[in-house]
Parts: sequence; structure tokens; C-alpha cells
Amino acid sequence: MLEQVLLLESLGFRPEAVAGVKKLLESRQSVLEKKIGGLKKSEPRFGKVVIASGHMIDAPDRVAKGLGERFPAGKEDIIRQKISKQLEDWRVGAGDLAICGGARGADILFAELCADRGAEVWLFLALPEGEFLEASVRLADSAWEQRFYKLRDQGSVKTFQQTERLKAPPKGSSPFSRNNLWIINTARVEANEPKRLYALLVWDEKPTGDGPGGTSDFAARIRQLGGHLAQPINPTKL
Repeated sequence: MLEQVLLLESLGFRPEAVAGVKKLLESRQSVLEKKIGGLKKSEPRFGKVVIASGHMIDAPDRVAKGLGERFPAGKEDIIRQKISKQLEDWRVGAGDLAICGGARGADILFAELCADRGAEVWLFLALPEGEFLEASVRLADSAWEQRFYKLRDQGSVKTFQQTERLKAPPKGSSPFSRNNLWIINTARVEANEPKRLYALLVWDEKPTGDGPGGTSDFAARIRQLGGHLAQPINPTKL
């Protein structure tokens, strides 16, 4: 219960209510530890928990807008190969859990490969599905939306919507930043200990505009937790 409350606290969910429950549970834990000499952690449900964060495939007009390339469509095959190699090195497969945000590009590639390897896949959607598809999946003259549906409908894949699980984000916060925190904290709880936690990034390694919940922040949080963090896959350098 305390692990779940800490997750809610990190997401800024009803701070006053959460603070009171956290205080109560911590006091109960202290009493129990004195009585029985420590609490035994429950056995993890998964062998490894692997999470991913990364760029979406660039929209066709990204360069024309002066934004520069991050994940050009022409790099999809080589990025898939890089992700596949990392999953192979980590021996991800049946009995493991993979979590990502479900967007076109890095997320869907990661999820497809993990599902193919027999892992259970959880897609955490930052927005209600219809809004999420419009914001983060659909791309003209592409099959990303069809790939999302195919992935979502596989038996080994579960989809969770932030608005249903965590309600509306605090005023002024980004649901996408909050989603990364949700992924990280869920993975921390499911992994049970740092040695079971693995993280993969598809990232141009530019920290510009990257605040809490961004990719560099994502990497820093994994390091703080003591999990395994792969060398970022940088589409602009391949």
C-alpha cells in the first residue's frame, strides 16, 4: 500500500490527502518492523521489467518548420535493429514485463519487439485513446495507427489510460511528462528491486526544453533508482 501511495505522491495526485495516508502507513510500518524485525517484500510478478522512452517518428513538415530532425522516417529500420539487439542482450522474453507510452516511433517499435519476444506489454496512454491517437500516433501516408490497433489487440498487451487510472493531471502540468513518471514508478514497484529494472531510450541527446518527465529526466531517474540504463539510441547519429 505504501508503494502505491508513493507513486501517487510522485504524480502530484491530491497532495493533501496522499500526505495524510503516507504518514499513517509509514507509522504503521515502523510499528510492524519493531514487532517482527522487518517486513518481507512480496515476490515480484515478473523476472525483468523493461521500460522505454523516446521520440516519435518525425512529422513530414518538421524540418520545414525549422525544428530539425529527431527521428526521420527513413531511420525506422535501423532503430528497430538497435532496439532488437538491446532486448536480445538483456534476454527479454516470456515472464518479463515491458512498459511504454504507445506513441508512433520508439514506443510502438519497442512494444512490437517485446510482444514478439513473448513479454507482457503494458501501454500507458497519456490521453483518452481518441485524443492520444490524434496527438501521438496518426501520421499521413503511414500505417502507425493500424500498427497501434494490432498491437493493442494482442493477448499479451494491456492498455491503461492515464485519465482513467490517475484522473486529471494537476493544473498546469503536462500529461505526457506525468506519463513518464507513471511509467517509471510503476516499473519501480513491479521490479521490486533495482537489478530487475531496465530502461531503453531513443533520444537525440539534446536536453533543450527537457524538464521533469522529459527524456533526460527519465534517464536521470533510472540512474537514481539504480536500474540498468542502456546507451541511448540516437537516430541523428545513425
